[in-house]
Amino acid sequence: MSGPRGPFVALAAAVLCISFGSILVRLAAAPPLAVSFHRVFLASLLLAPFALGPLLRGFPRLPARDRLLLGASGLSLAIHFATWIASLSYTSVASSVLLVNTTPLFTLGLSRAFLGESVPRVVSVAILAAMVGAGLIAVGDWTTGTDSLYGDALALVGAVALSGYHIVGRALRDALPLGAYVLAVWSAAAVILAAIATTSRVSLVAYPGRTFAVLLALAVVPTLAGHGLVNRALRALPAPTVSLFLLGEPVGATLLALAIFGEAPTPWTLAGGAVVLGSLALVVRTGAV
Repeated sequence: MSGPRGPFVALAAAVLCISFGSILVRLAAAPPLAVSFHRVFLASLLLAPFALGPLLRGFPRLPARDRLLLGASGLSLAIHFATWIASLSYTSVASSVLLVNTTPLFTLGLSRAFLGESVPRVVSVAILAAMVGAGLIAVGDWTTGTDSLYGDALALVGAVALSGYHIVGRALRDALPLGAYVLAVWSAAAVILAAIATTSRVSLVAYPGRTFAVLLALAVVPTLAGHGLVNRALRALPAPTVSLFLLGEPVGATLLALAIFGEAPTPWTLAGGAVVLGSLALVVRTGAV
């Protein structure tokens, strides 16, 4: 994909791949912990041939603090996948994906709270507006029962956990090459999820071949291909442009859920989603993310 349009084609393909994440989770027909584990475990196996060498060379030279941060990053990612994937068992794809995509706002808020980083006033306004949007989504889900609200809460926890993963990742930006860092964090997350699944007596292997085929697709399409294409686009396009394009994920996931599951978003979800996406777009335009 060369030429002036190449990066935009890659970015559009990335959004499409990532939009399939929630759909494949639903199609897997397995417990959330099993789906979470296999998403990062299978992705780690596929990445290992390219990143294991740099990881084995770089990890022994890491100071103890950085090794602890790698573990914290893996824990954050494990919590993100476990809670967000579980949310899809309780609430709609539209609500879940919209709420988990508030991650950039939580990242900015946590950066201000724990790292002392300044946040422009317009970003603070956007964060408040996004919370109003989340409230509108919750009002709509209230009419379908408390299960949907529980799913909304899980999606928000997933957003907070992913923001923690992003913040820790900043501290390790120069500690390891990107591929080695990703492999280390994914592997740590897989170990943590396997431990939680074993403690909770959730089987990781007793599933039909169709389920494992969907789990493999989950590791390949949104995880490796989607995020790989995002990284490729970032080499040629400004980060705000990439972030703005990625706001298409909730739209893509909602349309796919409508086409595949017949799951139409409620008017409240549409209204709240518009507010959330508008808030995120405002933050992206400021260059804060």
